[in-house]
Amino acid sequence: MPGYKRAMRIATAALLALTVLGTSGQTPAPAPAAPPSPATSPAPQPATFAPCPSPRPPFATIAVDPAPPVEVLTTQQFVIALRTVADGGDSWSLLSGAGKGSIVRSDGNRTLNDAAFQSLDKPGQPPQTGGNATELWLFTAVAPGTATLTFGLMTPGATAPTRTTTYTVRISPNVTVC
Repeated sequence: MPGYKRAMRIATAALLALTVLGTSGQTPAPAPAAPPSPATSPAPQPATFAPCPSPRPPFATIAVDPAPPVEVLTTQQFVIALRTVADGGDSWSLLSGAGKGSIVRSDGNRTLNDAAFQSLDKPGQPPQTGGNATELWLFTAVAPGTATLTFGLMTPGATAPTRTTTYTVRISPNVTVC
């Protein structure tokens, strides 16, 4: 588990660094030129302004801890990462929060297994997986507001979740004033 936490922290830090660096949108000012002599001074030019900041990145964050709220802007995507025991047949199910008319849209999910083994006896066959896995749930922030996403851990044959977890998502308007 410590390796997983470290990897998720690294991935989150890299994502945040890209977000901060990718949203500055400002171009560096050119180096000042030598002042012209009064006899050869060009005619005054209209003032130029820095370009508008580039749009915010479409991907915002990967949430691994339900305690702090997930902070995103409208139109941004975010991921909720949930751990599960794949070879036990457990899987997470979205119970509430992203239905029709919600301010959050569910864009699907993927399971990433911790280990994959290639069968040496049967080349060309898909790898066998086992052990723990991470389910990645992709969402898009559709409108400003606060949403609560509730997930339930379902075991094979169960009609009710054995465990639930809730994430709060705060969505702010994605506005750039230039």
